[in-house]
Amino acid sequence: MHNVILKETESKDINIHVIGVGGCGGNAITTMAGLCQHTNIRFTSINTDISALHQCDNHEVLLIGEATTKGYGAGADPQVAHSAARQSEEALSTLIEHDTIIIVIAGLGGGTGSGATPVLLDIAKKKGINAMCFVTLPFKSEGSKRHQIALDALQGIKAVANATLVLSNDSLVSALNETVGLLSAFRHCDTQMHRIVEAIITMLTKTGYINVDINDFSHILSLEGNTALGVGVAEDGSLLCDALTHALNNPLVDDQSIIGAQGVIVQLTCKEEPSLVMYEEMLATLQNLIESARALIITGVTVSPELPHFGEVLVIATGIPVAQQHSEKEQHSEKEQHSEKEKVGELENNTESDEYSKLEQYSLLEEIDMIEQSRELEEYREIMGEMAPMKINGSCISSNLESKYFNIPAFIRQQMKQ
Repeated sequence: MHNVILKETESKDINIHVIGVGGCGGNAITTMAGLCQHTNIRFTSINTDISALHQCDNHEVLLIGEATTKGYGAGADPQVAHSAARQSEEALSTLIEHDTIIIVIAGLGGGTGSGATPVLLDIAKKKGINAMCFVTLPFKSEGSKRHQIALDALQGIKAVANATLVLSNDSLVSALNETVGLLSAFRHCDTQMHRIVEAIITMLTKTGYINVDINDFSHILSLEGNTALGVGVAEDGSLLCDALTHALNNPLVDDQSIIGAQGVIVQLTCKEEPSLVMYEEMLATLQNLIESARALIITGVTVSPELPHFGEVLVIATGIPVAQQHSEKEQHSEKEQHSEKEKVGELENNTESDEYSKLEQYSLLEEIDMIEQSRELEEYREIMGEMAPMKINGSCISSNLESKYFNIPAFIRQQMKQ
């Protein structure tokens, strides 16, 4: 047997860069940089407001559009921020020059986050850099103008990002305790994003028993359509299926249905070896959620003894039909509307039941010409036949016969006379 000698080859490092754009993005990066346990991850804040960048003391910063904004911000105008980003395109390109993956975080509805984020993502796309984007939508109470700015920006972001996760500020109200402070709520949102980023970093940088490599990751992100992603925690080995479900039921995230997804990454990171049975049940649960046997499912398993709980499940689903993620809400709305219609119908039936019961006994009379041989019609004719001679002769009609006659509907009596 010949010995096979593997030549040493230069390994290429995976450079993951987390970038916040605008005030909201910068605040998130400050929180995440303080929480991150990985030393090889780069954090940067980008802004048109130099005073906001002075608050970012634990990571890199980049001021854009200084010639236009003089460092005073975009004035809540996304067009100003867009121009500022284009003016600083060379600096942005240099910032991400050696990155393998960038994860961009921005709050939409204002100026810099809405206007500069699509430019940064466009630069990354042209350089062939995988780009994920986490964005937050404004509170409805902030008005329709900011909401429309956010939606316009989101459309531009989805056109150039490989994957986009949308979080709603309004969901903070329903997801958290009513007494929680405003800043605490925002930090909770930042922490949720940080958990997902940490799970992605662990998946791509830590060698496991089953590895998801950068090419697997790139392939899944290349699938066109909507994206759903999240992290679920399992306190013990019997709860892996629940962790998978919870990963896609984040109350802060809009539209997490993965029905029809073309590709899914499932990364399981455990404190100790997971059970084969529970692992298979988890994947079976995933298949049920996708509702398609044709999806490409890539799995990773890593043992990490330092985890504070039994395990974490990271799910990244892409290639979801654009209309699919709204279907559950639409179906729920349709069911409610259908239920309301049924209630209205029942009310109408109750209020008009007496009228319907009266009309029902005469329903066949509209087809009188087709049932001339029916028993009822013959009976009416017999009565008319008995009464006609009496009327002609001026004889008195018996009260019994007369009551039968007047019980016949008027329009039938007229037809019998013809």
